[in-house]
Amino acid sequence: MERKLDELLRHALAPAEAPAEECNRRILERIRGQENRHIRKGRFPGAVLAASLLFAISSLTVFAAWRYLSAEDVAQEMQDDRLMEAFSGSDAVLVNETQSYGGYEVSLLGLVSGKALSDQPRFSGKSVLADRSYAVVAIRNEDGTPMPDTWDEGYGELEFFVSPLIGGYNPAFYNAASMHGNYTEMCYEGVLYRLVECDNVEIFADHNLYLCVLEGKQFYDTEAYLYDENKNIISRNESYEGLNALFRLPVSREKADPAKASDYMAALGIREKEFSGEKRAVTLDESFTVEGGNEMGAQAAEYALQFVGNPYVWGGDSLTEGADCSGFVKAVFENFGMTLPHSAERQKECGVPVEGLENARPGDLLFYEEPSHVAVYIGEGMIVHADPRYDICVSDAEYDEIVAVRRIFTEE
Repeated sequence: MERKLDELLRHALAPAEAPAEECNRRILERIRGQENRHIRKGRFPGAVLAASLLFAISSLTVFAAWRYLSAEDVAQEMQDDRLMEAFSGSDAVLVNETQSYGGYEVSLLGLVSGKALSDQPRFSGKSVLADRSYAVVAIRNEDGTPMPDTWDEGYGELEFFVSPLIGGYNPAFYNAASMHGNYTEMCYEGVLYRLVECDNVEIFADHNLYLCVLEGKQFYDTEAYLYDENKNIISRNESYEGLNALFRLPVSREKADPAKASDYMAALGIREKEFSGEKRAVTLDESFTVEGGNEMGAQAAEYALQFVGNPYVWGGDSLTEGADCSGFVKAVFENFGMTLPHSAERQKECGVPVEGLENARPGDLLFYEEPSHVAVYIGEGMIVHADPRYDICVSDAEYDEIVAVRRIFTEE
């Protein structure tokens, strides 16, 4: 019965039944005539370790192009004429597949890959990165309520992770965050459109290629998908309680370039073992005590340790109900009369600089760049922090490269 219904929908909503060209033209003219469209640009928070933690009802795949802008239209609305032309060209893969999970309806509209396809450098620097893949997805609330389109309406509280994934490579490490990804998004008539880009994935066309869409965090969620290392297959975790859509990317295997793919992976330099739990979740010896440094800093470090084991919650700042890394630091220091921003990047501007870990004292803040992260130093080469994979935990301070140390309490 399900199959029959799927076929009926496929025929009913096929492109042959699309609105007339004149109707399409009028709709687009109305869209382009609107002012104050909210377009947001973003950058995936870091290379290498994209493994983090971020819940499904049922899915029915339908051809729903009629209810959304096309990938070409989205590129044009984002003022990228070259990319618009690419999406209208013969190399573009137009998918128009819809999945529904976790209260959202998500449609993969299209994918295009190649060199010099965009006019926009976005967040990749001053020049456009040369060889890229671009995908457009549309996200709407399944109950029909509009997605917010301004910060005042809660737009800034929405976070989605959209990324290509490559069968045969652990998706916790190899995704848009490590493949130099970024995105641009906008909202129109209650639908959120995201244009995501990363390094060209067509060179891996001899593998299974996927596109994942998660809601709630800025990272890949290891709980949302199942990775079969032996079969080189990635699949949805059916028991996950939220949005974890997973699309197959229908890229021709003829576009694969195994030699180039091998060189590319080697150039990424990802050493998965460095990001195992060995240094990320450490149990302190019962005899451990916070020693050294100024009194207030030591007190802050001791106070922070009380909350080890409490949950990581993206955007949270509760020491008991859940916090992210900067929210955890913010809440700890509020207990000592210090007001810090809820942003790791902005916290990096607080206090005074300290030269290296060797000069750090308990209560100092340690910062990591990829992804942007902050932790409280507790002494003896250890930190306490809100980690997206291990919740509020103690870790080896050198589990990743430290890019800055800041001292908040400066009095002796």
